[in-house]
Amino acid sequence: MTMRFDTRLFTLAKDPEQPGAFQDACCIDTEHNIAAIADGVSSSLFSGPWAAILAESVVADGPDPSDRESFSDWLRQQRARWAASIDTSSLAWFQKAKLPMGAFSTLLHTRVWEVDGVQAGAFGGYRLAAFAVGDSCLFQIRGGELVRSFPLETSDQFEADPIVLGSVDLKRDHLLQFAILDEMCYPGDELILCTDAVAEWAVRCYASGDPPAWNDFWHMSEDDWRSGVVWLRQERQMRIDDATMLMVRVVDDRVAIELATEHPHEHASEAASGEEVDDSSALGWLKSASKDIKSVSEQVADQVDHASERVIKGLCGLKDRTLKKYRETFGKKNVPPE
Repeated sequence: MTMRFDTRLFTLAKDPEQPGAFQDACCIDTEHNIAAIADGVSSSLFSGPWAAILAESVVADGPDPSDRESFSDWLRQQRARWAASIDTSSLAWFQKAKLPMGAFSTLLHTRVWEVDGVQAGAFGGYRLAAFAVGDSCLFQIRGGELVRSFPLETSDQFEADPIVLGSVDLKRDHLLQFAILDEMCYPGDELILCTDAVAEWAVRCYASGDPPAWNDFWHMSEDDWRSGVVWLRQERQMRIDDATMLMVRVVDDRVAIELATEHPHEHASEAASGEEVDDSSALGWLKSASKDIKSVSEQVADQVDHASERVIKGLCGLKDRTLKKYRETFGKKNVPPE
């Protein structure tokens, strides 16, 4: 097969100091060009393992969501895997009370493959299929421009509670609603899979007329990406939640595509070696962040410096006012002779 995936994966936990509490999951099969992400609901128990089971299983053996019976069988198998994998022995009494409700997670699955036969309008493209439950999103980018966002398109859609898949059968599966995508994609297209915090930020960027420069992320180190997310959180431009962004580029050996060829970590290594890094590189999204992110000690030091400066100015002003008052009151004639 001439088509393949190039990929980058970025993640950051809701609390960077507690990476073990990370509830997102991601899985990709570059041999069969399948990818999936899942976002475990943090308020439910063992949602991280549930998200991982869903992501791995949907890539290994993706069900047809339009076939209710087939999907129900697949979901039943994953629920059995989850039940067998969790250890409830160390749960507190109040946690055990939540256990019958199980865990919950969103799911986004995408697959790219060659068009069967000669399809009208294909023009050397590939078939892109995806389905989603919840608010994890896929952004299809072509030549730096947004082709579509799926399944959500506007920021207000993120305000509603997402539909989720449960690890326990609560007799509500008939309420599940699948968003299904069946479109074309072409060599050079980028497929950006994001969990809800990153997806909502991206949608807001498009709405404001300042879309993400997706190509920059291909050259960005993981540390720089995480620093950028921390800054966006501090500026309240991104919700504080687990963040996952899986980048997939559709590459076709038969088609010459103008793509950046730098190694993803090249800029980071140049910076570490002291060499000058082009401002137009992947660090562009961090220009503001680099100016605004300061450690607590730096912020305190700045406050002390500013306070000291104000005190010194105040003392100097007091001295000047005192001397002026003295001269006005006594005058030179009243000054005692030396």
